Amino acid sequence: MTHSYEEVTFQEFTLFIKIYSKQLEENINIYLNLEPSISESDRKRTTLLLDSFILLLTNIDIEDINEADGGYLDTWLQSQLSIIDVRSFNLFQLIFEKSLITFMIQQKHSRMNGILMYLLSMFTYLVQSYNKYEEEHKTKSKSHVSLELKNLLLLDQLNKLLIRCSGYQDLAFILKKCEEYFRYKRCVFYAYVPWSNQFYGVIGAELSKVQSMKGQLTEQHLVFGSKKPIYLKDPKIM
Repeated sequence: MTHSYEEVTFQEFTLFIKIYSKQLEENINIYLNLEPSISESDRKRTTLLLDSFILLLTNIDIEDINEADGGYLDTWLQSQLSIIDVRSFNLFQLIFEKSLITFMIQQKHSRMNGILMYLLSMFTYLVQSYNKYEEEHKTKSKSHVSLELKNLLLLDQLNKLLIRCSGYQDLAFILKKCEEYFRYKRCVFYAYVPWSNQFYGVIGAELSKVQSMKGQLTEQHLVFGSKKPIYLKDPKIM
């Protein structure tokens, strides 16, 4: 046996929420406060989600709705990703549905079946979108972990290299290995004389140019205070 019902559009659903928002908010507050299993942190996070979702629906200009609900729902979901988690998302869905269903049963609303079916399709869409964002986040996290692991392995290589080397006579070899390990275009070693605050080039590609780089450490040579690798296209002007 099938039950026919009149389908509800996003525009009609939004209008319904606008008209009965106060009653819906009252039911939401009741369910939020009556549920003993909700921790205080989950309650606060779920309240933020519910408040922002109702605010979205009640602030939409009905006459301006000219697209499917997906665009509005995705925009809302993306704006909440900084506070949302699986538990608060599930609570948000549960309390919203219970509050809306309770109101429609109490009022014996004539289009209850259509609104309920739309509600189910709306949350199906939101759940799928949230799962998609979660998968993207996990993929990015894995990429970040992989990059950190790669960097740690490179540092381990450098440590082993330094242990193998015997002293300053291996500096040229160490610099060439640093270029290889870290894909630097050029590595140069500078000596520093602290009592005179002077520097001079010692080892690096195009040795004559490197050794011509010397002088006082002044405000004009702040580049040598950088903690990041530097590529000098034309080092002779330094």
